Amino acid sequence: MEWNLTITVNEQAYSLRVVQRVAYAMAATLSIHVKPNGQNIDLEIAPTLIVGGNDSRPSRDQAHELVLRSLNDFAMREQIQSETSGLRELLVNVALRGAES
Repeated sequence: MEWNLTITVNEQAYSLRVVQRVAYAMAATLSIHVKPNGQNIDLEIAPTLIVGGNDSRPSRDQAHELVLRSLNDFAMREQIQSETSGLRELLVNVALRGAES
């Protein structure tokens, strides 16, 4: 069963970096073409073609849910990374100072 799906996201909500990570993470299941479009990013989604395997591709609704869940997951990871970068740098500096002693 073939289907196509387009999801448009605002770049202020989901950065291009987040969208690209989602596309990479879902590559085994979904083919996602990332198209920047002004302040938005269009994700053109189709099931990945499976050669010689069982046909266990997700439905259109399942793909929509998987992509939205992954967008939120990677956006949250990016936010946490941004918010904790100073702490990570401090911990690395302390660890390196301890290694020099």
